[in-house]
Amino acid sequence: MSLYAIGDLHLHYQSVLKAPGQLHDRVWKKHEEKFRKNCMNMLTAEDTLVLVGDHSWGKNLAECELDLQYICDLPGRKILTRGNHDTFPYKL
Repeated sequence: MSLYAIGDLHLHYQSVLKAPGQLHDRVWKKHEEKFRKNCMNMLTAEDTLVLVGDHSWGKNLAECELDLQYICDLPGRKILTRGNHDTFPYKL
């Protein structure tokens, strides 16, 4: 069992992107695919992934549903803490 932590995913599957650099900056290009691939290769069902904020650009649950589903679909147990951009109410 291992513990991993990361923050600032800034997913935007259903919401308006608020940081245009995310569309063009090399670091952000396909970051969702890269992160998922790394998680699938590293994490097991017994591991815990702590997401320390700024999960989604969504302002409400309707704008965050696909982002949260993306997180739920990653392997292992997830613990989410709020960041300054996480203004939506949610329970997983």
